Amino acid sequence: MRELALQPSQLGLLSTLTIEHGCGLVQAGPSWSAMAGFDVIACAGVIEFWEGRAQAWALLSAQFPQHVKSVHRAVRQFLQGYAVARLECIVDPRDPRTVRWAEHLGFTYESTMPKYTPNGESQDMMVRLR
Repeated sequence: MRELALQPSQLGLLSTLTIEHGCGLVQAGPSWSAMAGFDVIACAGVIEFWEGRAQAWALLSAQFPQHVKSVHRAVRQFLQGYAVARLECIVDPRDPRTVRWAEHLGFTYESTMPKYTPNGESQDMMVRLR
């Protein structure tokens, strides 16, 4: 995660992405990094809160759009086999590409969370229920 050059829409998260935070994400559930050569283009995973509820997360590089199809296939394949009653993801509603990607992965809009980010911006909760 230290090698990931975040895409512009996620730069507001930089202040929270400490080594401790990254270690916490790895311990919270399965996680992966996607590489293009020597470049990290995505880090993603699932935070497992308790049996039946988890939250998917993804940090994406500026190079991600060039590799979206291959990363999408890998994420979709993982999520198809990941059986949990409630899987959440949080998206920035100002970035329609992020919202569309979540929808393509089977998530639907649930609610808007005001003042959610460190900068006080609203985010949308999307869920996939089984």
